[in-house]
Amino acid sequence: MYMGLGRSLVCAGILIVLHAGFSSAQHRTYLRLSELPYEGLPVDITAQCVIGFLMSCYGITRVAGEFKDISATSDMNRRTMDSLNNVPSFYHFAHRGRAIHSVIY
Repeated sequence: MYMGLGRSLVCAGILIVLHAGFSSAQHRTYLRLSELPYEGLPVDITAQCVIGFLMSCYGITRVAGEFKDISATSDMNRRTMDSLNNVPSFYHFAHRGRAIHSVIY
């Protein structure tokens, strides 16, 4: 149920922000045609942007699901001492041992 609510909030928030963007472009066109000075966006368009953004943020946190624990001890409890120092990205096989081996043998 939460997933459906979250997705609908995200969709509604995005639609509200898109509507606010269209309204701001329309307001700007109106000001140009009526030759009025631009003094900023009206409060209702700004409120639409903020409400749509907040709805989308809340919906995204609902869709994301359960958050994981940040502490490192929860991950370290499952690893053994042998696997802590074993990091495959540190393996390096192109070293000078190959040149020394060819000289010695």
